[in-house]
Amino acid sequence: MNKAILGLMANAVMGMAFAQGQPPQPSFTELKAYLGLTDSQIQTIQQTRQTVLQANAALRDQAAAKQDALRKLLDAGSTDAAAIGRLVLESEALHKQIRTSMTALQTQLVNALTADQKTKLKALEDAAKLAPSIQQANMLGLLQPPADRGAIGPGVRGAGGPGFGSRGGRAPGAGMGRGPAMRMRQ
Repeated sequence: MNKAILGLMANAVMGMAFAQGQPPQPSFTELKAYLGLTDSQIQTIQQTRQTVLQANAALRDQAAAKQDALRKLLDAGSTDAAAIGRLVLESEALHKQIRTSMTALQTQLVNALTADQKTKLKALEDAAKLAPSIQQANMLGLLQPPADRGAIGPGVRGAGGPGFGSRGGRAPGAGMGRGPAMRMRQ
């Protein structure tokens, strides 16, 4: 069976799961292979992360309520600096709690990895910092895209020209409709 048909089948299954109220579950196949993660590790990471996100939901709701109250005060033209300042400080304190919680979560998850997995994760972190440079090099056709992406040359996908992806050689937004090029002229 070719990759296009398999892709369509996977999308259909994910669409059905989503329609039934179940969010699609990524497989993390590449990450599992690269880091050597076990299914048990993935499951533990997902469960721990979900628990922290649910605990943070109440904090997010409180912060949103503070922001709404602040917005109402400002929209009403309030000059009550004490009330405005109090809401700003309370909102920031809630956001700080969330950031602290998420930092602690990441530390906990990373500490659960083996030494080899931590080393490989550090390499991923370093590579992620290069993402903007990689994207720009791809746009200029300086890098060869991964072989499994269907490319036929540097920065070329399908029948397009260098750096223009599968748009048939056109620059992004240069087709019919209202792409960025059209919006700039208005």
